[in-house]
Amino acid sequence: MHTSDIQTADQAGSSDASSRFIPLQAMKRNHTAEVVLSWKDLNYQVSSVLNGQKVQRKVLSGITGEARAGEAIALIGSSGAGKTTLLNALSGRIVGGHLTGNILYRGAKRHPGTFKRITSFVQQDDLMHPLLTVDETLTYASRLRLPNSEYTPKEKDERVDEAIRQLRLEAARNTRIGDGSTRGVSGGERKRVSIGAELLTDPQLLFLDEPTSGLDSNSSEMVVELVKSIAVERGIATLVTIHQPSAHIFNMFDKVILLSQGRVVYFGPTSSVIDYFGDLGFQCPMHENPADYFVRIMTLDYRSEDMLAKSKEQVKELADAFAAYSSSGTDKYDNEKQPDNLSGIESEISGKINLPRNSWIYEYTTLARRDWLNIFRNINYCISQVLQPIVMGLLIGFMYYYLEDDALGVQNRLGVLYIILVQGTFPIFFPPLALFSSELNILTRERSVAAYRLTSYYLSKTTTFIPLVLISNTPFYIAVYFISRLTLEAGKFFIGLGIFYALNVVFVMFMLLFGAAVQPIEVAYVLSTAAITVQLLFNGFFVNFHTVTVVLKWIRWL
Repeated sequence: MHTSDIQTADQAGSSDASSRFIPLQAMKRNHTAEVVLSWKDLNYQVSSVLNGQKVQRKVLSGITGEARAGEAIALIGSSGAGKTTLLNALSGRIVGGHLTGNILYRGAKRHPGTFKRITSFVQQDDLMHPLLTVDETLTYASRLRLPNSEYTPKEKDERVDEAIRQLRLEAARNTRIGDGSTRGVSGGERKRVSIGAELLTDPQLLFLDEPTSGLDSNSSEMVVELVKSIAVERGIATLVTIHQPSAHIFNMFDKVILLSQGRVVYFGPTSSVIDYFGDLGFQCPMHENPADYFVRIMTLDYRSEDMLAKSKEQVKELADAFAAYSSSGTDKYDNEKQPDNLSGIESEISGKINLPRNSWIYEYTTLARRDWLNIFRNINYCISQVLQPIVMGLLIGFMYYYLEDDALGVQNRLGVLYIILVQGTFPIFFPPLALFSSELNILTRERSVAAYRLTSYYLSKTTTFIPLVLISNTPFYIAVYFISRLTLEAGKFFIGLGIFYALNVVFVMFMLLFGAAVQPIEVAYVLSTAAITVQLLFNGFFVNFHTVTVVLKWIRWL
């Protein structure tokens, strides 16, 4: 993996980024189609192994362009054309590979740490907590992503109210997000909530990856229409990857970038693209969707070797034609010519990074409240956490009912103690593992925008799970202890309870760590079960330590 030698850009110290934000309803920036983001000669390649040899594959080649305030730009191309790669490169989310070229924010170099503050990225998958309502989702997003030093709680709530109004979510305000197993909002509403969470920070650049994926035509049109209207109203430069939009959606965009095999086939006004290709001899049929037609002539045809060779040659000719057209500086199709020089200012305008946004204790308390709300909303989980220890406590207690003080009673007491040990381990480790499996993508997304520290997240999970486990397992311990008639002395009862609590805490911490470190969830289940089994085998109950072979004695100390 190569380090990127791209010259990135970010005016972190600009007045737009550092000044106090104004309310949304008054948020119409004084934008005169200024260039917010520009990029020149972007090239990106990745390494892969083919037949045992390392080869370089070029994903992007010579990409140049710009995004102006209030513009909505569509990135269109067939699968593998480089749309998402280009979007990730421009948004600073590219991972690995070798990226070269210039990307500039308002003509100046970016600072990677602060570029997050003025940009927002809406992922293709809507990653949200399914048990929270629309209002709660946006409220927690505002609490975590808007700094307390610049916003009062009332101002944050006003932002949420305005976002709900602008995105036409009033009717779904108190509806849960939902998922495959929980009924909630519609797909279009869910996508609008995702967009709303990103718009709360008043970004100057908005990136959306396939926002219409999985939506019906009406929902798709509403999403794009809202994105376009908000971009114009607030002066946000917006770039959207979209796969074969309808003709109506296609014409909503101000400009379009057509990509094929990592090269630009066209970049300019959407209103001029048909004339441009017509002059090249590719006249879009009158009753055909222009987006479908352009994707078809840019896509490689794998039906036969001859067709593949012809389509490759056609794509190359189209890309070469646009390269010649753009380098000529003609304004036949675009009255706003691309700037001759995108190299930008040599000195970096870095400014103050000012990360993270809020204090650690504020992040922790906010995350903990959200965790408890998610737990109490999960009725099935709460019922199982209450009933399972009680049922198991009564079952095991009566199985060892009223132990006698004889040799048989001593043997049975050892069995009871071991079962208490097992109850403090196996029922505990499944919920933390499932938690990290379900929330890992949400954590990654929120961490990518510096919403909170990792330590505050981990401690909020720890302090949520530990009290829940201790409270739910206490009836089990009490039932087993008194029904089986273990030593009826207050001191020994509380010492045993303390040891039982300590065991619970250790295994909660262990499984939270395991769930965070091992993915996917199937592997985590297998390895964690094996690890706990080893711990139980070498705890001294099954075999005396002194009889264990020297080769394995060290395992007892793990």
